[in-house]
Amino acid sequence: MANIKVMDSHLANMIAAGEVIERPSSVIKELVENSIDAGAKHIEVRVYEAGRKKIVVKDDGCGMDREDSTLAFKRHASSKLLSERQLFRIKTMGFRGEALPSIASVSKVTMTTSTGVGVGTKVVIENEEMSVEDYSSRKGTIFTIEELFYNTPVRLKFLKTDVTENANSLEVMQRLAMSRCDVAFDFYIDERHVFSTSGRGDLLEVISRIYNNETAKKMMKVSYEDLDFSIEGYIGKPELAKSNRYYMITILNERNVYIPKVQRAIIDAYGDFIFNSKYPFVVLKIRVEHSLVDVNVHPSKREIRLSNEDRITDAINVMIKDTLLDRKPLTAGPSYIKEEPLKAPISPKIEEKISFLLDDEEVLSDVSITRPSIAYKNEVKPVQVELPSLDEEVITPIKEEVKIEENKNVSFKKPLLIPIGQIHNTYIICQGEDGMYLIDQHAANERINYEKFDKELNSSIKVVEPLVPYMINLSTSDVMKLTEERLNLLSKIGLEVELFGSNTLKVRKMPLFIKELDEGSYIEELLNQVILKDKVDLSSLRKHVISTMACKASIKAHDKLSLREMEDLINTLFECNNPTCCPHGRPTIIHFSKYDIEKMFKRSGI
Repeated sequence: MANIKVMDSHLANMIAAGEVIERPSSVIKELVENSIDAGAKHIEVRVYEAGRKKIVVKDDGCGMDREDSTLAFKRHASSKLLSERQLFRIKTMGFRGEALPSIASVSKVTMTTSTGVGVGTKVVIENEEMSVEDYSSRKGTIFTIEELFYNTPVRLKFLKTDVTENANSLEVMQRLAMSRCDVAFDFYIDERHVFSTSGRGDLLEVISRIYNNETAKKMMKVSYEDLDFSIEGYIGKPELAKSNRYYMITILNERNVYIPKVQRAIIDAYGDFIFNSKYPFVVLKIRVEHSLVDVNVHPSKREIRLSNEDRITDAINVMIKDTLLDRKPLTAGPSYIKEEPLKAPISPKIEEKISFLLDDEEVLSDVSITRPSIAYKNEVKPVQVELPSLDEEVITPIKEEVKIEENKNVSFKKPLLIPIGQIHNTYIICQGEDGMYLIDQHAANERINYEKFDKELNSSIKVVEPLVPYMINLSTSDVMKLTEERLNLLSKIGLEVELFGSNTLKVRKMPLFIKELDEGSYIEELLNQVILKDKVDLSSLRKHVISTMACKASIKAHDKLSLREMEDLINTLFECNNPTCCPHGRPTIIHFSKYDIEKMFKRSGI
């Protein structure tokens, strides 16, 4: 008797659903993508009880006639991919013809659709049984998905809490809205209107509607164009940095995708503009010839293959780095009146706030203030930049015409800062033309020393031979990882070691500057970097060396400075390429605008 048998279609569809339909957000993604492919200009999505009870997706697309509406639920039936040649130039969001039969196999589906000509069609599918009847319907399609995973209790059991599932659905809708700014979206959770977009094709407006107006104001426009690809979008100021990668959004040919090399290039471009445990807020749209992209890699189509990936990542890295260095965005102090975000408070990762910690308990208990007697000049050639200028009012989540204009002639100018004292002998208080500035004296001096040492060490590093041989014991596995290539990297930053016995390293030479440090801890830290990291490069090692030198040589917190020393520190800081952040990504300066200060003291209208 044969042991191998052909599965029936119902079982095959349920297995396929396990790949395509993982959770309620997967249903939303597949149905909305179908609506986009149908040419819809307005899509409304409603989710009830986190999608377990019901999901409704309504569009004004081309709709289907009676024949197409029944064929659509057949496995591998599609109007989007009809030849092998088209497989290598996929321009639609969907193409496999698996979504609808997979959804129908694990839920109860009702679809009403019409092409706008003649009578419409209603299709109801439950337990693989399909009923079709005439139905009065406007042009477009409405999908109602009920009791998701009702016939697969194991899958239903492993769904997360309502908060988590709603958060995932919201994320999918946000990414789709940013991917297709030319389509108007409305998203509801349990009858609560979460967000809407206008469909006018303005990415900055979509960002402001999804997040809030204040966030959109802190985005900077970037663009790059090549013969084979183009890049445009918005990058957040360093103060918008987040604790996770959720806000690093890359859209390739109007499809939200995950490209590890691109994410790495974005993080590297921000470099020391943000703290090393933070991630930037970036929305980038990349357009590439469709034949150079393979989207048929992953069941969810989230990951792709890209033929000219290295050129694109290099362009992104340079574009972002140049923009940040040109504009040198200052960190703004916390606004007294905050705008509420335009999204449902359903997930900690989505409700992450932009904040800066201030010492509230020790308010001005240790302030030394002296009237300055010296003013100095600031002569800096302004750099032309593009910064978004948004309306002051909060954009409400309804379909109103909200116009967002970009000011394309804003230029960076070194602020005229007059130091007037210190707080706790750590933060320098300065008066500026537009409000108050707080400068972290250690972070500022660290930035100055970092750029100074960077220039000096680019030519050579002074090394010394220890009078007493320095030995380090390592495990056998660690010794095996110290390849000749990695040892050469260490020698280029002044640390020369050789194997002394089976598991012992002998330090032959070390950088001169570590004599001022805990040399044992520093050497072991450098060894750990080349041993534990899978990929090690000279630039990261060099940066670590220079950052350590700069930190040790800088003014410390609680060091009392005279007004002349404060003045010199500020002047020297603004001669740096990146005066706004220390080498570790902490802000050197925080700006409190005059408007915010007046609001705090309720002096509006003055």
